[in-house]
Amino acid sequence: MEAATIDIAHPRSAELAPTPTVAEKRVGWLMAGTGLALFLLMMLLGITMRLSQADVVGISDSWYYRLLTLHGAGMLVGALLVMMGALWFVLRPIVELSVKRLLWAYGCIVGGAVLVLVAAIVGGFATGWTFLSPLPFYSSGQWATWATATFFVGMVLVGVGFFLYCIELFTATTSRYGGMSRALGIPYLLGRTDEAPPPQVLAATVVAFDGLVASAGGTTILIALINRTIDDGVLINALWAKNLTYFYGHTIANLIIYLAAGAIYVLVPRYAGRPWKTTKPLAAGWLATLLFVLIAFSHHLYMDFAQPGWAQYVSMGASSAAAIPVAVVTIYTGMMLIWGSRYRWTLASMLFYLGFLGWALGGIGAVLDSLIPVNFSLHNTLWVPAHFHTYLLTGVMFWAMAFVAHLAERAAGRPTPRIASIAAPVMLVVGGYMFVGSWYAAGALGVPRRYALHPPGTQAYDVVGSIGAILVLLGFLVFVGAVLKLVVSARTRPGEASAAPRAAATPLALVPPVRTSAGFAALAGLATVCVVSLLPGAVDLATRSAEAHHLDHTAQFLLGGLVALGLGSRRALLRPIPAGGTWWALVTVVAAPAVMLLVMTPAIYKPLEDHDLLHLLYHWGIIVLGLATGWASVRFGRVSGMAIFVLSVSMGAAFAGGVGG
Repeated sequence: MEAATIDIAHPRSAELAPTPTVAEKRVGWLMAGTGLALFLLMMLLGITMRLSQADVVGISDSWYYRLLTLHGAGMLVGALLVMMGALWFVLRPIVELSVKRLLWAYGCIVGGAVLVLVAAIVGGFATGWTFLSPLPFYSSGQWATWATATFFVGMVLVGVGFFLYCIELFTATTSRYGGMSRALGIPYLLGRTDEAPPPQVLAATVVAFDGLVASAGGTTILIALINRTIDDGVLINALWAKNLTYFYGHTIANLIIYLAAGAIYVLVPRYAGRPWKTTKPLAAGWLATLLFVLIAFSHHLYMDFAQPGWAQYVSMGASSAAAIPVAVVTIYTGMMLIWGSRYRWTLASMLFYLGFLGWALGGIGAVLDSLIPVNFSLHNTLWVPAHFHTYLLTGVMFWAMAFVAHLAERAAGRPTPRIASIAAPVMLVVGGYMFVGSWYAAGALGVPRRYALHPPGTQAYDVVGSIGAILVLLGFLVFVGAVLKLVVSARTRPGEASAAPRAAATPLALVPPVRTSAGFAALAGLATVCVVSLLPGAVDLATRSAEAHHLDHTAQFLLGGLVALGLGSRRALLRPIPAGGTWWALVTVVAAPAVMLLVMTPAIYKPLEDHDLLHLLYHWGIIVLGLATGWASVRFGRVSGMAIFVLSVSMGAAFAGGVGG
């Protein structure tokens, strides 16, 4: 390692991580740069809203809620992009990841963000990022139908991009380590082996699996809302919609933190000079998180009296316990890693360190809010934006900036100037905690959230919060200036050499989802059962209600999928093909289930019911979509392929449970 690099990292850092390739550096800069640019834009919108609440500037209520909608969605997308890039950056040296597939995911997410911006700024869409049904369809003249449709399509694209990313991660980790249980370290936990996957692999596997499930749920509710936009005769169950909406949004927001955790497992040791090893508590924590992250969303529904009581208690338990397995274990082991390590203090390493504090404090606020008695008093107050801004702004975004500073310092071969390394973190910390602290105080007093105007006498909290937000902006600008100087200096000196492109690994033979005679027999039996959905009696019965009709369509989709899954698996056994989905397989597993849900709009299928041939072709079209999904799923192998196929069918079943008309 060059002497210059030793100044910005621990002398032992070269032993802990390989030198990144040119492709890895470029992807890191692309994802982090785009995410932080979006973060800056959303921060300016947030400051404008705070100043409006403080009566310093005046904006109309209509514009306030437009900005609120855009700010909520945009901040999450910005943080998501940076942390996707950071985890990909640290994971690629040990598993096979494709640059092209990441760029596909990036393109979908950025395209979706642009559509959301157009819907809010040009079209006036202003429901908040939660887009809770039926609010999007009752605009009181504030936005047009095209704005509603544009927003929904934009959000679908964001979900599709994250879905593609999660497919790539899940396929890579499960293929590399021989299955999901091994990628999660279960044999290591049970004492069957002394070898455990690295911490970043544990994080990537959990994020990928939960991300696939959350994205499937988000696509289901969003396409249901698109159906309602096309046909106002579609009826959507409000509680079903709220559950799926918060399941999608809350889970994705949580996964941003866990994406970041996976990255710091590799990046922090570069400054501490010690490896972050997988331990049994850490492996157990990630295994528990796999479940808790998917359940914790429901603490947003405590006040919905129609929600089953047992679900509320399960939610409280999961929400409270979710903080312990990974958050506490990661923060504790991170502090022990740094303690006594002669940690190298640079702008990047300082922001990495400070991010732990934001994660801890934000997590405490979240756990308090998830307790049912406390939730009844605080959940609809400013306490909630306080806690999630704590872990997203002073936690995740500190880590996002640290990742960018790490790339810049490494490229320039020198640390950030000392003045900037002190001034930027001081302004970010002081401003950040003034900003969220004013919300905690106002929330404890009962000041409501999502209101353009706050009760008289509470503007002082808004003024303090606005000053804090401006300090954060100034600190961010100092950070940007320091990073740009490093980037400019990196262009005028050789800096650290990039690693040579790594030799492509020997392609793994595809292990199909179905491999045994018993498996093929089970598929044949299930397919035979699904044939019932085509019989005249079943079709006639399904026409009596939209929900039954959707369920019948799902059975037909399943029929086609089972047939293709069996044929595709048989073909892969007879003619081995390389593992890894191709571009057409990626497009198919995303598009086919989405089209299935979209054509369940009554305005599309009801006119066909009076024409026997067209009606028959419609049902066979559903089967063909299932065939395409099953055939494409095989290309992702035993674990990922089966997960993708099951989720595709589950989307149809979930749709049938909440959409009528």
